[in-house]
Order: sequence, then C-alpha cells, then structure tokens
Amino acid sequence: MDANDLDNLTILILALDQIKGVGPQTVLKVFSQVREPQRLLTDFGRFHMINIPVFKRILRAGQFNQQQWQEDIIQAHEIFDKTKAAGIDLINYQMPDYPLNMAVLKSFPLIIYTKGNRKLLNEPSVGFIGTRRPTTLGAKMAERMAAQFAEDSYVVVSGLSIGTNTAAHKGALETTGKTIAIVGHSLEQPIYPKENTALAEEILAKGGLIMSPFRYGTIVRRQFLAARDEWESGISDGLVVVETDQNGKTELALQHAFKQNRPVAMLDHGQCEQIDDPMQIEQAIGNQKYIQTQQALPLWSKESLRKFEEVMAKARQRRMLLNKRSQGVHYRPQPRNMSLF
Repeated sequence: MDANDLDNLTILILALDQIKGVGPQTVLKVFSQVREPQRLLTDFGRFHMINIPVFKRILRAGQFNQQQWQEDIIQAHEIFDKTKAAGIDLINYQMPDYPLNMAVLKSFPLIIYTKGNRKLLNEPSVGFIGTRRPTTLGAKMAERMAAQFAEDSYVVVSGLSIGTNTAAHKGALETTGKTIAIVGHSLEQPIYPKENTALAEEILAKGGLIMSPFRYGTIVRRQFLAARDEWESGISDGLVVVETDQNGKTELALQHAFKQNRPVAMLDHGQCEQIDDPMQIEQAIGNQKYIQTQQALPLWSKESLRKFEEVMAKARQRRMLLNKRSQGVHYRPQPRNMSLF
C-alpha cells in the first residue's frame, strides 16, 4: 500500500469504529470478506456483500444506511485531521511501524497513537509493572534494573503511573532514554497522572515515545487504565514484575502476559541479605508465589537479568519467524559485567 492507501485504511477503521457493536475483530472479518476494503468509503453497496451477523442485522433493520455511513466517514476524517494537527501519529496495523509483537496477538488495537520516536516500537523491549506503593527496595531495584536493560539495548515499556512505573521510566532515562510510556487516554489530553507531566515531557525530549490505543477525544477512565495494561506486555518481549499489590491490579496485568505467552520475571526479595522472610513484606508475597511455582524467573543480580534477556531473545525470534515481515531480524544481548551494585 502507498501512503494514501494507508491513510484511507486508517480513516476506514475510524469510520467502522463509529458503528455500534463493531470492534476490532469484526473489522478484521470485514476486511477478510471484502476485496479492496478501502472502496467501502465510496461504495456503500459493498456492505451488502458482507456475511457478518452484526451487519446483516443492522442493514435489515434499517439501522445502518448510506446517509449514516457518510456521517461516520465525515466524523472519521475529523478525528484523523484533529489527531494530525495535535502532532500525534496514527499507526494502523498494516503500517511498517506497527509493533510486530502486537500484530501477532489474537487481539490487538487496529490503530495506535504515538508521540515521539516511533522507531522504538519494533526494537527489543521489556515491560515493567508493579504496585504504585513499592517498598524502598522495590523502587530502587526497578530503577536499577530498567537502567541495566536499557544499557543492554532494550526499550523499557511501562505505564507512566506513580510508583514502580515512574522508577522504571527514570531508570531508562538515566541511560539511553529509550522508554515507551503507554497511557490510558488519548494523547492530546492532559497527562495522567498529572504528577508525571514533567516525566512525560522528559521522555519525549530524550528520544522516548508516548503511546495510546485510544483515539482523539478519549478522556482517562478507570477501565481505560486497565485496558492499557494489556499492551504493556503485548508490545514487549517479556514482562518484569517488580512488586505486587493486594488489590489485584498487578495480578490482572500479569495475567495478560501469561495469555500472550510472554516470559515473566520478578524481583526476588529472598536474595536480599537484609530480608529474613520476604513473606512478611506485603509487596513481595505475590512475587514469591510465582517464583516458587516456577511461573516467573527470579531477578536480583545482573546474571539473572542476563538469563532473562536470553529467554526474551529466544521468544522474540520465535515470534519473528511467524511473521514474514520480520524475517532475518535477530537480536543478541551483549555481555557485560555482572554486578547490579
């Protein structure tokens, strides 16, 4: 596709998104049934060729007609133009910059919105999640581990939240500056949380990226913050859980990683000489559970980080082989000195 075709595809996706009951999976079914789907923008009659229940129902009931479709297209153009005018890039799933890690998932946003260095979207990356109330040790280790991963040519991905996310972004900024912040609102909106507005600006100034799966005009909501968590692991080659919380938020984000077959590693408090019993630390209980059941690799030393990098690199190569767009891309972490301190 040329640039004009790709823009038309973006506008078509935005227009289809206006239709009640039509989500990303339905849009992909439409595209699989209609040759040259961009022609739907000018030929409403092609909708009658689509054998998908929601379209058959709304067409038969008169709930979707040519006039309504033209209004949807006009609104899609307005969203597209406003987004561009705000300095935000729209990247649909057919564009070369769209993250390959997300494109091979069973479910993914058909358009992502970005500000900053979009080249980071397809570089080797590691996600960081954890409680907004980390221990002093947890915050310190999040920053140190993120800095080490960044030095080892990984992009650090996190959610710009207070606590663990903030520490991870800062660790990457101290070294290469390669970090991606995924937010739960559209990118023309004020940064949430507002306490991290300066951090977001620093990320952009140092060559990082801010990304959202939400289109122009989307304000922050609790459910959007939860939805954002899915893409922190989805875009990454593996996930680091620094510390867990007891309200289930970190647990929900972790389950996304397991469903996406992403390698998981967790800070192992049990290796800290100053800690007699990590099970007495609220934020460490979840980590110990997953480490002991071998669902997560333990992280403490640089050697353990290196082992996790090797696991992520192998998993990445397997995914690359499944996507012909990435044939021939291989990554090997460079050996370094093994002390985190």
